[in-house]
Amino acid sequence: MFQRSAWGWLSSYETFCFPAGEEKEMPKMNRREFLRYTGAAVACLTMPRLTMPDLPDEHPTPEAPPASLGRIATWWRQAVRSEPSPKAEWVVSKGRDEIIPLYSVVVGVPPWPNNPVWYQTDEGFIHSGYVQLVENTPSGEIVAEVAEPGFWSQVCVPIAEARWRPASRYVAYKLYYGTIYRVVGAVADDDGNWWYQLKEGITYSPGPYVPAWAVRRIPPEEMAPISPGHPDKWMEISIDAQTLTCFNGETAVFHTGIASGLSGTATPRGEHRVLYKRHTSRMTGGSGDGYYDLPGVAFPVYFTWSTVAIHGTYWHNDFVRRHSHGCVNVTNQAAQWIFRWAEPVAPYGECKVSAAPGEGTRIVVV
Repeated sequence: MFQRSAWGWLSSYETFCFPAGEEKEMPKMNRREFLRYTGAAVACLTMPRLTMPDLPDEHPTPEAPPASLGRIATWWRQAVRSEPSPKAEWVVSKGRDEIIPLYSVVVGVPPWPNNPVWYQTDEGFIHSGYVQLVENTPSGEIVAEVAEPGFWSQVCVPIAEARWRPASRYVAYKLYYGTIYRVVGAVADDDGNWWYQLKEGITYSPGPYVPAWAVRRIPPEEMAPISPGHPDKWMEISIDAQTLTCFNGETAVFHTGIASGLSGTATPRGEHRVLYKRHTSRMTGGSGDGYYDLPGVAFPVYFTWSTVAIHGTYWHNDFVRRHSHGCVNVTNQAAQWIFRWAEPVAPYGECKVSAAPGEGTRIVVV
């Protein structure tokens, strides 16, 4: 039973990760009790998988998927198999940006340690690691008059196509579900279709346009601070367990899986402080095959001057395993909660807010 809930925590982050718009509390427990409790789950997630038995003849008990659709987030094709196992028959492959329906979540045989979660789709089973969870919920709201400094928006469809001019034939950028941008203007094209002009998250000056239905306005209450001014907020990031836990004093209030830095670009251990936060950032770096350009990265919270941050993720769904160039990857929902909770408080209209020396939330990386 407990192992089952651990798998559920891995796949949907619901055990200790609450929706960013809700201020719920976790069960009251001190740090020692919390770590003893979650340690069992982590042990379950991180034990060697070499001795895992073959699947029974019947499929594992399915659970409802955390989203109705998935987007293939990698440049290499992903296999859909007849069973939730990397050894099962290859039915078909799916390429980057294909959108697939998700019918259920099952625990199967992991293709690598720590992530045995598979999604059932219309043609079989696909491993969860590189399937971004998405919805197709076009916005019905049009803000025709955008007052300065604009408003924050989030892509609410699997893929939004941004163009340098409204109704242009040429796509400038693909913007992915859950990414964040500041809207600074609105214009209707010759056919009466509304377009929003974007700024932060993709450019530092007014930039490309996106169909207004492709993003939703984020109201200020969804970014309101959580327990502001608490005298002893701190975070513990465990590299070995690949988890992040937020504490108010000795009380654990939030817990989620992470993907920290790879061995060559490891997340720095030690004690840090939040230095500054942004509502969004366009992150670029690397070279050659390792080059990346990621617009709209959600809610980065920076804790080193070399720009290591905790932030949202849309290019993989493979947490509790190292993935990054040093940053701490979390889900977009988790990133928003952490952004709201961590000090300093970020006013809605600001893109960047810095902490006074020694006053940002303490972060302990172990």
